[in-house]
Amino acid sequence: MKLYDKADLPKKVRLSGADCFHLVLDKHAKKHQAGGNVMRKIIYFNNALCPDTINTVLQSSLLIHWLCNIELVPGSLLTIPYWKYADKGNKITVREHQHGVADELPAGILSRDIPVNADVFIDCDIVHYPSGNCSLVISWNHILMDGKGNSLLIKHLDAVANGEESKIASFFPAREKKPNILRYIINMYQVKKFVQDSSKRPISSVADKAVKSASSTAYKTIHFNNEKTEKITGNAYTCGARFGNTIFYIACCAHVINKLNQQRGKNGVIWLPVPYDGRLRGATGPVISNCVAFLFYRIPQTALTGIRETVKCISDQMTNQIKNKRPQKYTLFLNMMRHLPLGIYYRFINYSSRGVFASFLYTSTGENFADLKHLFGQQVRDITILPALTFPPGLTFVFLKHNNGLNVNIAYSPDIVTKDELFDIEQKLQQLLLNNYS
Repeated sequence: MKLYDKADLPKKVRLSGADCFHLVLDKHAKKHQAGGNVMRKIIYFNNALCPDTINTVLQSSLLIHWLCNIELVPGSLLTIPYWKYADKGNKITVREHQHGVADELPAGILSRDIPVNADVFIDCDIVHYPSGNCSLVISWNHILMDGKGNSLLIKHLDAVANGEESKIASFFPAREKKPNILRYIINMYQVKKFVQDSSKRPISSVADKAVKSASSTAYKTIHFNNEKTEKITGNAYTCGARFGNTIFYIACCAHVINKLNQQRGKNGVIWLPVPYDGRLRGATGPVISNCVAFLFYRIPQTALTGIRETVKCISDQMTNQIKNKRPQKYTLFLNMMRHLPLGIYYRFINYSSRGVFASFLYTSTGENFADLKHLFGQQVRDITILPALTFPPGLTFVFLKHNNGLNVNIAYSPDIVTKDELFDIEQKLQQLLLNNYS
């Protein structure tokens, strides 16, 4: 297995605007003790993995080496935060675990944090189950990369395992163009006004104002087989989702949360930001850096009378925002915000949102993992993503499609959602996704 030349690695990689926003979320997580800012990818295999094989692949990856040997250099009014590379000799550790409950993860993995001052920013665990199945868990600080970046990382590791070449330049973001300061400032005010208008009160959030912090994170995964997934796709089209299934998924989640809020005596507007991948279609990079902007959806009670009405409401807003290049403008806004010291940045964001980040949070991996059937020479049975939990609101839905089946992962804080409420969320979501809408 070929070892790459370390001389090809960049000594400095500036954080993107979205990366710096995750610095704010990281600070927010520490304030509320809400599970850190760690993402976890779980890949399930029918057979046991050989730790030595995995370790060899990881140690042969120049990208993994870079992730293990960087440190965060904070920014200032004159400098943007950046990752500084130094070959400190750090290596990724592959930990093995035996766990008695099929497809679950040991609590030690779920509670392990990867803070911004960590020595190594990526972890790897292999969990063995009594059936002989196993799972591979890759954990990383969200500041480093987004979900698409991680899917590209997985493809890179598979290429390393197969002895294939990788273009190192594609791992990292391209050099940024020199900014037009006046354009940045004008754009900042336009975006700020748009987001404030979109999120203006009253907003009905799943987070209860009486709860000051969320001390732990729990997860629940709903699996839909191929037949049910096909029905869900048909329902999305029938209900008017013409740009893929995402709008239908969001509409169903909005109805679920609206019902929960009504049961709690709240009856306001549903508002949420939804990640929007800024990469070109079919792009193979970058791996490092969050390359997402956001689309913002405000859903009034008048649009929550039925799923079709909600789909239309979201679709109209999405079309309008893309037509007006809102995602690109929001990216410019985030890039401008990089110049603020973190403390001021945090107070600015917290004041603008008045403590309400969203009614709930939603993300989707789209088709990123749909065709990942083999990895490291073994058949992949299933894939799950455990998101970093942002509080408030303390509830996130993740939709992931793999091998023609749909998985919905619900990350929540037990301080926000009770067991009975979680059961109702599961039942209502499945009902809405699988309803007969013809």
